[in-house]
Amino acid sequence: MELQFKKAGHDYYEPLRFTPFSCETMRENIVPDSCADIARIVDTTGLVCLTNRELTADGRFCASGSVEVSVLYIPEKEEGPRSLHFQIPFQCYGEGQGGAECEFLDIRGELRGIDTRVLNPRKVLTRANLLLCPIGCRHVSLSVCTAMEEGEGVQLLQERRQTRVAAGVREKEFTFTEELPLSPGRGGAEEILSTRIDIRGTDSKLIGSKLVVKGLISASVLYQEGGGRLSLLQQELPFSQIIEGGGFDEDCESEAAYRLLSVDCRIGGESSPEDAYVLTLELMMRTRVTVWRGEDVGFIADLYSTAAPVVCQTAQLELSEDCQRGTRRQNVRELLETGVAVRSVVDTEIGCGGAQLSGGELKVPVWARCLYLDENDVLGAVRREFTVSLPTDLPQEGEEPECQAEAACHGDVIANIMPEGVELRFPLECALTTSFRRRYLCISGAETAEEEGERAAAPSLILRKLGTGESLWSIAKQYRATREGILAVNELSDESQITPDRLLLIPKAR
Repeated sequence: MELQFKKAGHDYYEPLRFTPFSCETMRENIVPDSCADIARIVDTTGLVCLTNRELTADGRFCASGSVEVSVLYIPEKEEGPRSLHFQIPFQCYGEGQGGAECEFLDIRGELRGIDTRVLNPRKVLTRANLLLCPIGCRHVSLSVCTAMEEGEGVQLLQERRQTRVAAGVREKEFTFTEELPLSPGRGGAEEILSTRIDIRGTDSKLIGSKLVVKGLISASVLYQEGGGRLSLLQQELPFSQIIEGGGFDEDCESEAAYRLLSVDCRIGGESSPEDAYVLTLELMMRTRVTVWRGEDVGFIADLYSTAAPVVCQTAQLELSEDCQRGTRRQNVRELLETGVAVRSVVDTEIGCGGAQLSGGELKVPVWARCLYLDENDVLGAVRREFTVSLPTDLPQEGEEPECQAEAACHGDVIANIMPEGVELRFPLECALTTSFRRRYLCISGAETAEEEGERAAAPSLILRKLGTGESLWSIAKQYRATREGILAVNELSDESQITPDRLLLIPKAR
């Protein structure tokens, strides 16, 4: 006879992470007629603007957008550096690896390397190397047996587990515009040489039916004054957005990520377009908010009947458990060798790639760049790549956790001029989320079977100890007794009172 169960439904999303894929894009660019021939390339910087991501019909990931490039160069027969600004479009594909079930696809783009070489005094070739990191969610719909509708003598081993799941994802594109005043004690801006943007979230919460997110934009603009002097403007600009969050409970947590879609920095303001003491920064961004909730999952791990043999059907339940979120910080010191004596530092930049957990440590790929003037006032640049190890308190043995980690330099970069070059000191911060993916067998169905042999011949009383790895449940199941009956006849109130050397009287269930 088939046993009837009560069931509980669970509907949520679980995060998916895929292997990053890389691509290379390049472009030839001609120097404008208004500029002199190129004598020397000093430096190249770029910003990744990923405007489109999709899962193609053949199951591949597609990422497209552009790299916003600034090439800093020294022209022939002219004083002071100049800059070329242009876009390098890209469209990259990565293998889907089962991504057909992926929903809420997002792809984060990293600029792993960029360089420019001179083809001739009027033409340059710029090559950019990108790393694309796809993430998404998979919809999960569970129907789990939790209790019995009916069943004579049926004993249940019921368990409960807590898991952290995604309730959903919300996205919004928005424009941010800010006028940045320059110091009146310095010369006005004649040319913008490069622009760097870093976006980070500071707060995300659900208030009623609205998601409120806040963040900071760190903007660094290198420009040349009218007299030829180089200046660097650095500002942190707060922003906030309200996103529709209907359908979520207020006790849910949320976290926001940001993607840069386009960037424009120009001299002048809205009311004074010719004002050399004002810069206007305009960004197009996308915020992606993932809403999380705790899910209490109850299930039947095992069952048997004291009245008749039972044949069970089982299913595997996979849950993400013991989610921990934290931040690891470390102060880093690195020497960038220049090969020449440095007189002053013009600009510094620190970039971080995706962190990986290895041997109980977070391995963070970092690159550092420094723009400087040597003792002859010649402009130069140096770049170095290295790996920073951040210790964690995760156990090095046992279960291997799933790990999500993103590192960034949020803080001041201190540059010290040394005989060998420039020593950079900066704080590195890594946001770390870990969890353990565990699998459980649960009962998905059961039916009683015919009694095999003559059960009446079995002894009515049994004396025995708990063996290694045995529990009161397994003993009761073996003899088709009940845990309550064994405890009662042995005058015990709880299973914890059973010692390894204690003989247990096991009554035969009738």
